[in-house]
Amino acid sequence: MFRFLFKSLYEVEPEFFGLDISDESFKFIQLRKIGNAFDIIAFGSSSIDKDIIAKGEIKKEDELSESLKAGLKNPEKGKLTTKYVVCSLPEEHSFIRVLQLPKMSLKETKEAIKWEIEQNIPLGIDEVYFDWEIIDNSSIKLDHQDILIAAIPKTVVDPYVSVLRESGLIPVAMEVESISIVRAAIKNLKTEFPELVVDIGATRTNFIIFSGSSLRFSSSISVAGNKMIGAISKEFGVDKKEAKKIFYEVGLNKKLDTEGRVAKVIIPFLEELLDQIKNYISFYSSHLLHDHKVKKKNIEKIFLSGGVANLVGVTAYLSSALKIPVELANPWTNILEEPLNEVPDMPFKKSLRYTTALGLALRDIKDKK
Repeated sequence: MFRFLFKSLYEVEPEFFGLDISDESFKFIQLRKIGNAFDIIAFGSSSIDKDIIAKGEIKKEDELSESLKAGLKNPEKGKLTTKYVVCSLPEEHSFIRVLQLPKMSLKETKEAIKWEIEQNIPLGIDEVYFDWEIIDNSSIKLDHQDILIAAIPKTVVDPYVSVLRESGLIPVAMEVESISIVRAAIKNLKTEFPELVVDIGATRTNFIIFSGSSLRFSSSISVAGNKMIGAISKEFGVDKKEAKKIFYEVGLNKKLDTEGRVAKVIIPFLEELLDQIKNYISFYSSHLLHDHKVKKKNIEKIFLSGGVANLVGVTAYLSSALKIPVELANPWTNILEEPLNEVPDMPFKKSLRYTTALGLALRDIKDKK
């Protein structure tokens, strides 16, 4: 009845928009391809009251539905021209793995995948929605097939579907955030070596490894912008609005923070992110059996996305500590011609907050090329 992740409900997909829902806000954007160019039909964002969503799980469906209806009626730019939507699903509740199976018929593969899912996730097959795709290794002679699987509990997905329908929307597909993020941030969805995308939002940080032509690994932790801003608020005795201003305008800028008070608050959180990044780099280097097509095996570049990527000095700090190039992701890399990274209606810094939403909206355009 309901397919999510890689496939849609429709043989011919209608025009739709991308909707990224997180614990404290939602963002949406509708793109349209016109010739070789792209147009933003509409985009906007709106806050979500506390406790409506907690750690990715919807707790108050009616209130979220009302927030969506109000916010979607008032875009920052333009007007939505469709009720069809591709919506994000929370990364922290998803299970994404690359499996290695013997070569077999499609029917046998489908049955084997069900068994593998039950062995690799802590839930029964009837308790999750799942999807999968065979990773294209056709240019290499292998005695097996690599398969990317993704699963998420039905108890998480069903409330999102219910809210969308209650809001007057028609869900075309649902995607775990990491899938949308790499669609927006990885050029042509192909790399010559593994790349790590660190998406730092308000309430959580997602770590996503992409290599060759496929997502390989994802994970999520709660260390994110709100915790850093909250610590600044406590340290300086200011409200959240002022703390947020200090966080983004001062950040790790030594010229504006000569005593290092702001950096002293922020750096312990960045150290925790660094530890996680190092762990994932180490983990991936020891789990390369499925990574056949890349020329190099080690992670050699890290991209930052999400609103907290705008923190002054964060790329230089992480790059220096890791001895690996760290750059801001370009959410427009598969939409605009290089080296463009913004449009008049959406400056680059703002677009980093829309990475997931752009990836969701780009699904429509990429599939129609």
